[in-house]
Amino acid sequence: MPLTDKVGAPWNLHHLQLDRLPALDVSKKSRVDWIGPHLALTMTDRERALREQDIRTDTLTNVKLTIHTILVRAVGVQQRQSRVFGLSVKGNVDTIIFVPMLRLDLASYTLVADAYVLPLNQDRLKKVEKTLFAITGKMTNVELWDGEVATWKRLLPVLVERCRTWKHGPNCEFLAKGSIPLSLEHENDPLCSCGQGKDVSAAFLKVKEWESATPFVTRIAIAPIFGVPYVEAIGGIVGAVTKRFNKEGSDEHGDRCARCGSPGKPKLLVCGACKSTNYCSAGCQKEDWKKHKLVCKK
Repeated sequence: MPLTDKVGAPWNLHHLQLDRLPALDVSKKSRVDWIGPHLALTMTDRERALREQDIRTDTLTNVKLTIHTILVRAVGVQQRQSRVFGLSVKGNVDTIIFVPMLRLDLASYTLVADAYVLPLNQDRLKKVEKTLFAITGKMTNVELWDGEVATWKRLLPVLVERCRTWKHGPNCEFLAKGSIPLSLEHENDPLCSCGQGKDVSAAFLKVKEWESATPFVTRIAIAPIFGVPYVEAIGGIVGAVTKRFNKEGSDEHGDRCARCGSPGKPKLLVCGACKSTNYCSAGCQKEDWKKHKLVCKK
């Protein structure tokens, strides 16, 4: 991200006024059951193949997977809900991301995490130790792979700039160094200090466990990174996405009804056409047909 007129200028990312975006209610599964298939389609066919073979050599794919993990866990559609994430290398966390709220980006027909980032260093550890102690056992560790560390160091300033409401000061570290980010190395802070403790939402302040971190967090907007279908094939996986989500979205309880999320009454029925979508009853299948017919048999 270049410095332009003393302000960071993120390329190819539109600005988001987070406080004006509607909050996403994740309290009911029926309101967020679209998120699993939606996020699965961020992967191109090639990236999906890499994921299934557990090949971690493609940095962009790895970043997409990290964002996918943060968003699905923040929503709680696949596993238990989590609001704190640690970006780590071999178990060593140097960046903590808090997600007090999820919002809808209406202009892009997607969701966005209204989040806060806390880069850690030796000096800061003592100042936020109360928060670190409080989130122990509650934080989801996300392991970064290969070149993903440097990519996240570059990405974080961009995620700050796309939702920034404050001004960089005359003593901004970016201006002093003449480049963004400040560092690409693990355990080094990539951000300037201008945004620390500013524009902290009521949703963040409401969580008392995070209180000691408040002066040091910077607001960021994390959204999915979608593939470009005229560069790499994406459409070929629509049917596979539906089938996979029925399995992955079920968590430890097994497959669930594609419409209401029920585990079955007493057992699940399967769509006779595509053989991949489950329903708890004929009524649910009938009510879901208008949506399901768009992907059925594809």
